[in-house]
Amino acid sequence: MASCAALAGGLGMVGPARGEEPGAKALFANAPLSIAVPLHWFSGSDEEKIAQVAEWGFPAYEWLGTEGDLDALRRKADEVGVKPSCIVGAGSIAPGGMVNPDNHDAVVGQFERQVAAAQQLDCTRLVGLTGNARDDASYDEQMGYVVQCLKRLAPIAEANGVTLVLEALNVLVDHKGFFLTRTDQTMAILEEVDSPNVKMLYDIYHQQITEGNIIRNITQHIDRIGHFHVADNPGRQEPGTGELNYTNIFKAIHKTGYKGYVALECGNSGNVERAIRAVHACLDWE
Repeated sequence: MASCAALAGGLGMVGPARGEEPGAKALFANAPLSIAVPLHWFSGSDEEKIAQVAEWGFPAYEWLGTEGDLDALRRKADEVGVKPSCIVGAGSIAPGGMVNPDNHDAVVGQFERQVAAAQQLDCTRLVGLTGNARDDASYDEQMGYVVQCLKRLAPIAEANGVTLVLEALNVLVDHKGFFLTRTDQTMAILEEVDSPNVKMLYDIYHQQITEGNIIRNITQHIDRIGHFHVADNPGRQEPGTGELNYTNIFKAIHKTGYKGYVALECGNSGNVERAIRAVHACLDWE
């Protein structure tokens, strides 16, 4: 099989070959990791996009927004046997949010609404975002405020059978000023919150830019990782287009026994089929 880098490097056909049998592209049906693909990689209505997710054999689709007819999306997803892997849950990439106690009531209300949307969609993972760092409060104060907010959100997650996954973002390239950036910082927060329903969303792209040490951090902290986001660096495109060895990374995740979703939160380099096949090639580590 060609390497994931080789498959990502050129152009191929868009869509199935002429005369290809329905379902013949279902590459991910028996994959060693549960890979979720972004809906925006496909064309057509949301329902048509979900049908294409299933055609490739993906068990889930990554769709962080909650706009549109949620009931229609749920019906189509149930029909073809896929699920949403994660949606936005609480907080934002903006000033305020969890780092400011004056905003905690609003964050709690937002989370309650998003939990209802998640249940409507049959989704069990929701993203948590701390908001941007403040210049009028110390680092330790802001860490404490984030913990306070999450301790209010945790019982809601526990009562509804969902997990809030707290995402660290890079500030060097994409999200200047965001508060939560490092794995050790995230783990310190999760230690204080101490809930099985509050974990880390480990975004491999962001953490490569911020701190590297990807495989060691994943394996060391896998018990507190509830979701993965995948993109290569630089460029934030599919695996095989940058510097990350996704074959080794995916193998390391699999060896931990992780059973959640590994979601492609990235663009593609211009050809959806080639990008999908490049991702699949990264799962061949024998």
